[in-house]
Amino acid sequence: MLFKKSPEKFWNLIASKYAASPVPDRPSYETKIQKLKNYLTPDKVVLDIGCGTGTQCRDIAGNVKQVTGIDISHKLLAIAEQRKAQQIEAGRQLDNVEFLQTSLFDERFAPYSFDVVMAFYVLHFFEDIEAVFQRIHDLLKPNGLFISETVCLGDKSKLSGKLLRIAGHLGFLPKMNLLTTRQLEQVLDKTGFNIVDKTRFSHSSDSEFTLIAKKL
Repeated sequence: MLFKKSPEKFWNLIASKYAASPVPDRPSYETKIQKLKNYLTPDKVVLDIGCGTGTQCRDIAGNVKQVTGIDISHKLLAIAEQRKAQQIEAGRQLDNVEFLQTSLFDERFAPYSFDVVMAFYVLHFFEDIEAVFQRIHDLLKPNGLFISETVCLGDKSKLSGKLLRIAGHLGFLPKMNLLTTRQLEQVLDKTGFNIVDKTRFSHSSDSEFTLIAKKL
């Protein structure tokens, strides 16, 4: 099966395996979530791009007014809904969490709809990163925050980056963009953002920074 033109098929295929995989570095993840909560308040409306099984959405739900997780994979979202239901049964308040199978460019999302937009490990799957950042800028309210963490394949070894790019072009994997951290910072600046925080939470990679940028 080739995934170049239908990346959703890839994610549907691996959804169960992906969902069963534990968070690689749980302590770093918990530290990151705690830091992100410092930027969240009960009046914030949040969009999570490429939410997968909805882990981040559920983990910040108690700190915001509303969080919407979007993904292209209906199987990942089915797992997200299942886990949400299980946690509600266990007593958690998650009525402010919703999941939608759609994309960032869904016209139902109007300009100035969100206080915070999050994108964790998904930006490298977009071909036109400037268009993505401009769309996020449009969706954010004035002084809104864009929080991202990205696999910057361009910062890794040239050989591994080329192999992943070839696999994407051939269709064995979804097509991937060989982004660099510097490139992300430059495009953020170009599209009207100011980086207010840059932190590397993971100890397993020196090229995956969490960037928090404010809409100017």
